[in-house]
Amino acid sequence: MRSLILIAGLSLAACAAPATISTSTLAAADAATSLLVGEQVTQVITSRAPEQDGMDPLETLTLRHGDGRTLVFQHANHTPHDVMAQAAGGPLAQIMGLFGEERPTLYYKVDGGQGAPFLCGAEGPAGLGAWRGADGVTHIVGLRQAIQFETRPDGQTEALPYSPDQVCARLRFTGG
Repeated sequence: MRSLILIAGLSLAACAAPATISTSTLAAADAATSLLVGEQVTQVITSRAPEQDGMDPLETLTLRHGDGRTLVFQHANHTPHDVMAQAAGGPLAQIMGLFGEERPTLYYKVDGGQGAPFLCGAEGPAGLGAWRGADGVTHIVGLRQAIQFETRPDGQTEALPYSPDQVCARLRFTGG
């Protein structure tokens, strides 16, 4: 009976879309980051191929603290507003203080973490902005809420101003 269950499980796993996993150790690049998260955090990015043609891949970002606590986020690339937020020089870049043509990546928190959040208080961040500069420094910004958009009377969509109070962490890491 156990062997039948094992065979069935392996068969189902073989049918699942293959995943690419990238693991890196991020070392605190400044004193503020070290005070917030310690000397290092492990970053795991898992990317699954889309299950249907024309769909975006499913990318999951996991941040693991040295004491085992984890936060899990999913790449926000599924709605037009998510794509607009990540445009070069767009709302997320501005929130992160990147005023050039940088294209940071937006992630939203999902279930699956372990332990209490180690960023942004007891609730943890609702989202993260992440960007790796040419100098190799990874910038991560914790967001207390999603970036909001509105449609103007002329039909154009634009991001609402994002309050600096809604940024709950500004981290800088080397490595990766």
